[in-house]
Amino acid sequence: MAHFRLPQSIVHREEFLLSLCRGKRVLHLGCTDTPFTDESIAAERWLHAKLSGVAGECVGVDIDANAIRRLRDQYGVCNIVHGDAENLEALDRGLFDVVVAGELIEHLGNPARFLASARTVLRPDGLVAITTTNAFCFRRMLRVSFGSESVHPDHCCYFSHSTLRRLVVSCGYSCVEQHNYRILHKRPLLPYIIEFLAMKVNANLGEGIVLLCKADPIAAKD
Repeated sequence: MAHFRLPQSIVHREEFLLSLCRGKRVLHLGCTDTPFTDESIAAERWLHAKLSGVAGECVGVDIDANAIRRLRDQYGVCNIVHGDAENLEALDRGLFDVVVAGELIEHLGNPARFLASARTVLRPDGLVAITTTNAFCFRRMLRVSFGSESVHPDHCCYFSHSTLRRLVVSCGYSCVEQHNYRILHKRPLLPYIIEFLAMKVNANLGEGIVLLCKADPIAAKD
């Protein structure tokens, strides 16, 4: 049985991604935030708008064609296209400095296929930023102990730090950074208070995982 040393650092998920993408050519996957698109836009927390505001160029991709169409027609968003995160080579949009997969990988039927596809759109020194739900989130595990699970209706899987790192390495990437993040909420709701206190004990009991990786050039030649 292997023992994986867990990272103890905590980052603000959104600030981390915005800093990473500032001035860069960015491919933002899962950009519509379906089914919370209108809610996110109304609350001014839609990540794609924020990334577009700091990136040199930002192209959003989402598999939800209806949401893409509605964002174009209703909100006038132009830098979004319909596409599949597991088939990025079909986009024909050139190469990118950063591929952002924010809260995406847990929705995919074939995460390894996504990582293989991402290599085809990355510049040689490009980075893939993955954020995802933490399998060991204390708040979520506490709810499970009472017989219920709080989960997005489209999630297919959970990751831990070790399983996510193992996945990216097996797909020909090297890990650059790993962090934890927590959900920030303005109102003092009990679940978020519990999460805040749990992360005071151990950062790895929080909401999510951040992993930054780059394609291994040696693996690319194999």
